[in-house]
Amino acid sequence: MNKMVINHLDKPFVTNDVATIVNELEVQHPAANLLVLAGRAQQEEIGDGANLTIAFAGELLQNAEELIRIGLHPSEIISRYNKAIKKTIEILDELVSQVLRI
Repeated sequence: MNKMVINHLDKPFVTNDVATIVNELEVQHPAANLLVLAGRAQQEEIGDGANLTIAFAGELLQNAEELIRIGLHPSEIISRYNKAIKKTIEILDELVSQVLRI
């Protein structure tokens, strides 16, 4: 879907490329800045997937906000997210091994 964006020079342009939109963003909020950095890193490293990366990171932040609201300490959330990352990598490694054996 095309979006009209006005860049920092007040020049409007139309794009459907999330990476282009992200590169034009000037954000102040630390959490929003994390999303922008994640999208840029994904685009630079892989060349695609910025939209998925930003959406996924946004969901993680939204879930973390809810966990903080119900009383979990941010360090506990980070610890559990790190455990989830490690488990995800284990599962993906096993899936790759299974595919390679086929």
